[in-house]
Amino acid sequence: MLELIQMWALVEVLGFICLPLTITVFHNLPDRGWPFTKAIGMALLAFCVWLPLMYFQMLPFSQFFILGVLLLIVACNIIGFLRVRQTLLKIIHTNFFYIVICEAIFLGMMFLLGWIRSYIPDIRSFEMFMDEGFLAAIMRSPHLPPNDMWYSGYPINYYYYAHFTMGVLAKLLGQSPSIAFNTGICTFYGLTAVNLFGVTCNIVTWARHTRQSRTATTGTHPRPSRYYLSMLRAVPYGLITILMALILGNLAATQEWWDDDLNWSSFDWFWKPTRVVGTGKTINEFPAFSFLLSCFHAHVLALAFTIVAIGLALNLFLEPDGKGLFVFGRGWRLPCTMGTTALVLGGLFTMNGWDFPTYLGLAVVCIALQQWLTYGMRFHIELALDIFTACAGLAALSFLLYAPFYLSFISPSQGIGLVGPADRSPLSSEILIYGMFAFIFISLLLATVFRLPFFTGATTPKGTDGDNELVVVTLSATDEQSSFARPDTENSTVAAQPLVANKTRNSSAGSQSPVSPKPRSAKGTPWIAAIIFIIVAAVVTFFVLPNSITLVLAGTIAAFGVLATLYNLRNRPYAFTLLLGTIAFALIALCEIVFLKDVFADNFPRMNTVFKFYFQAWALLSLTCGTGLYFILESFRPLADALPVQRTLQRGVEGLWAIGLLGLLLASAVYPLVGTYARTNHYAQRSNSLDGINYLRTCAPPNCDYDTSGDYAAIRWINGHISGDPVIVEAVGDDYSSYGRISAFTGLPSPMGWVGHEYQWRVNWINNGLNAVDFNSRKGDVDTIYQDSHPNVVLSWLARYHVQYLYVGLLEQMKYPGADLHRFAAFMNIVYSAKGVTIYQVR
Repeated sequence: MLELIQMWALVEVLGFICLPLTITVFHNLPDRGWPFTKAIGMALLAFCVWLPLMYFQMLPFSQFFILGVLLLIVACNIIGFLRVRQTLLKIIHTNFFYIVICEAIFLGMMFLLGWIRSYIPDIRSFEMFMDEGFLAAIMRSPHLPPNDMWYSGYPINYYYYAHFTMGVLAKLLGQSPSIAFNTGICTFYGLTAVNLFGVTCNIVTWARHTRQSRTATTGTHPRPSRYYLSMLRAVPYGLITILMALILGNLAATQEWWDDDLNWSSFDWFWKPTRVVGTGKTINEFPAFSFLLSCFHAHVLALAFTIVAIGLALNLFLEPDGKGLFVFGRGWRLPCTMGTTALVLGGLFTMNGWDFPTYLGLAVVCIALQQWLTYGMRFHIELALDIFTACAGLAALSFLLYAPFYLSFISPSQGIGLVGPADRSPLSSEILIYGMFAFIFISLLLATVFRLPFFTGATTPKGTDGDNELVVVTLSATDEQSSFARPDTENSTVAAQPLVANKTRNSSAGSQSPVSPKPRSAKGTPWIAAIIFIIVAAVVTFFVLPNSITLVLAGTIAAFGVLATLYNLRNRPYAFTLLLGTIAFALIALCEIVFLKDVFADNFPRMNTVFKFYFQAWALLSLTCGTGLYFILESFRPLADALPVQRTLQRGVEGLWAIGLLGLLLASAVYPLVGTYARTNHYAQRSNSLDGINYLRTCAPPNCDYDTSGDYAAIRWINGHISGDPVIVEAVGDDYSSYGRISAFTGLPSPMGWVGHEYQWRVNWINNGLNAVDFNSRKGDVDTIYQDSHPNVVLSWLARYHVQYLYVGLLEQMKYPGADLHRFAAFMNIVYSAKGVTIYQVR
């Protein structure tokens, strides 16, 4: 576990170094982004290493170069510490225990997965060779873009940037790729947990503060950056979010466990809950499964940064009065905030392309809504121009920062397809996946409905300002310095100054008395019309499109989510929570309409579309529901003028609701208990090392296809004695097998590895000109190298692929039993020979 401690310490140091940047960027959040600083530090270091290496090929990708970049970042942030030192001291003074909890969550979750991985550290099965190969190839490549370990002569044509981010840290520490594979997945688990915690706590804390401030000031919203709020009361909701997002499973797992007679040892059912929709034709992974499986996959690694993107969107949404580009702040905050936001959003495409449109879209929506509020919820041409300027600027910068990636990447996407009736999801499957989340989000929507003026008798929406009245309220110093807030007296106005709401349509700006609200029954007409339209559209869709009940229900929930978000727009924490849930259900509905075509489109049309968007929906719904519980519990507070019978009825409803929620939580808790037991092989044997290659030392049939001890020793020798990125030849065989193991564990490029995976990544490149000829000939050329008896023929093929080393192990001997694999010694040099493995070098 020493390697895990090293990785934890490095990430902590990066987070501390980047605190000035984080505090500057997240100036609208109550905690100033403390939980996100580790991810920001990792993202900044990785980008500052990656960008110059992509533009200047002569620069070496080395430990020394990474250290030099890190020292430059330290130097810049030393200046930042001088600028934000007072703010930093106030944050620590106000939220010392909250900070301790954040650090404990990161450490605890990181080591929780590390403890689980210590029972199963092996890099084997599934697609682990692929992910280890990416990591090893990146770390071995002397320059960027990194070599493709299974297609020599070409760079990786895949979303490799998250692997690169971890590769930078591992290279700086001197950890081997087979160790970084496990320490990396644990690090991303801890990062995801603390980022989820941070988003939820910031929403709940600001919601608590604005509720109290709204009560004291009849609707005025304080400027976020002027307050230092205690975060402790939001901690339970942050912990619940982590529980829902990263620990609990879906209800399909519980059903599978029940159907399997409560069997704790079946690995099959551990897998089946991710193949619920379409009888195995789609993938519906969720984070608890993905991290337990611990494949170093792009969508899993990117999850931590998608949560940071949500935090950045929240930061923009809470900006009180910035117009146009000033939504990112003023002075130094503008370039820092815009640059960091673009850095994180743009990086999502290079990590996992499916995440980029969702979270760029979230940022754009938040900017548009923030501008709408800043302009007093009235349309102006300047409003449209400012929205366009801010959104276009952010999108363009997020693209330009990663332009070198786009220049060397050919997307495997093959267009958009329409989902046929037979491929749509049955409602029963969706309930098994999202039943708990749907229960909470629908409860949140109902809580919104029952707080409408129609039910409460109020003349304005609960928790919002009036449209037509000027509200002037004077706060005393006692009000501002409540237990909820510590005002930043350096940057704020005098505490006793009147706060004036931004609504002056029918009142004089000089008026000093509140104007009584007037009934606005006519204002409800557009909302009623919208509700009727949604219901009619849902009914028509249900009868027109066959097998569309999931589309109808998910789309209807999303549509009502849009209305609820707009209706509660001035209550920004509440609106943001509703917005996240709305986007999640919109993604689910979208998967019932269209899919992105890829190489699986003929037989498994929606496989990757459901896979990637459902994974996003789970994260969004976890945040929505963890935060939404606060608003739901607040909605159960009886109104001041409620009758006794109303209070009794409300307590009864609250009790039934709590029982339902508890039942769903307990049902979802089956998966982490039973799933971990099955995944770890019943906690049978714990390793003292997280080195994922150690199992090769002793693995033999029936656990492995052959005795792998020879490969283990040879791989160790290669990694210790061969530097740079020379090409090596090894036997080519089926995907998901032992073939490709040498290039995967060493990072040395080979002419061909897993053919099916290379085809997935390069399908559009292959269809271009002579590339198909090259692709289709490589496997046969490798066979020729091992089987042809003429030295000149073998050497010519080796020269074609610039091969320097040829590997002959037990797997090659099994694949080519009729070939004389010792003949290479006659015309090549033997550089290694032990335990049935011989490595030849071209003279």
